[in-house]
Amino acid sequence: MNFISNIKEIASQYDYFIFDVWGVIHDGSNAYPGAVEAIAYLRQQNKKICFLSNAPRRADKVGGVLNKFGVTSDLYDFILSSGEATFLDLKKNQENSFKNFGPNYFYIGPQKDVDLLDSLNYKRVEDAAKADFALTTGFDHEASTLAEKLPQAIAAKENNLKMICVNPDLIVVKQDGIEMICAGTLARQYEKLGGEVIYYGKPFQSVYKMVCEFFNNPENKKILAIGDGMETDIKGAADFGIDSILITGGILSKELSVSYNQNVDKNKLETVCARYNLFPKFVISNLKL
Repeated sequence: MNFISNIKEIASQYDYFIFDVWGVIHDGSNAYPGAVEAIAYLRQQNKKICFLSNAPRRADKVGGVLNKFGVTSDLYDFILSSGEATFLDLKKNQENSFKNFGPNYFYIGPQKDVDLLDSLNYKRVEDAAKADFALTTGFDHEASTLAEKLPQAIAAKENNLKMICVNPDLIVVKQDGIEMICAGTLARQYEKLGGEVIYYGKPFQSVYKMVCEFFNNPENKKILAIGDGMETDIKGAADFGIDSILITGGILSKELSVSYNQNVDKNKLETVCARYNLFPKFVISNLKL
């Protein structure tokens, strides 16, 4: 692993950049200091940029949030969220006469993401017994626990529904260190109950293939992924055969005892990476110039 102090050090080595959003650009409430300036610098160097997010909502919604934090549409080429990937696949399923999934789904998630399948011919049902599949986008509140959605998961399992997980993340972390659980936590529990889960998003390879298609299929050696999640960003990049930068001040900040802009203890990080058996090519405290 190469420890770097700013994005300029390695910018010339790559032409295409895949950025995670939460934990790299913002924490849901505030942009991280230096992140927007780093993106703008890469854009000035004519780099191709996309945001690959496990957000369980459409890409335009993710774009609206990024714009609020100063990442305007001229600073990137496109956004692919796990919600967008789900939408596109279920649209294809609809066009194929609902071959893989029927039209009725049992929704498990917050009200803010209930519109994910709007404009498609799917129907949300309140009774799991009347559903063809379950769709989970996450939890209602910052302080939510697994118990909040577990009854719905149990109802889905009792009816042998396949669960579509629209956010494979287990947790996200705010700048103040507060951790919030994500849909991936519920999906893991569903698998423990014996249920079948289909995941959309990182680290699963279908989203990386979509990104490369949108980028017009460049060579892997010209692509760099940047993220804070070992099991999503770093694993996804490694499995796809592209280099990565680990941001240590996001998901791992509590485990590594650092804040977003603090340098990490190298021995402690190597221990963590060895546990995951994942080693990013580069390491940086936060996205900065």
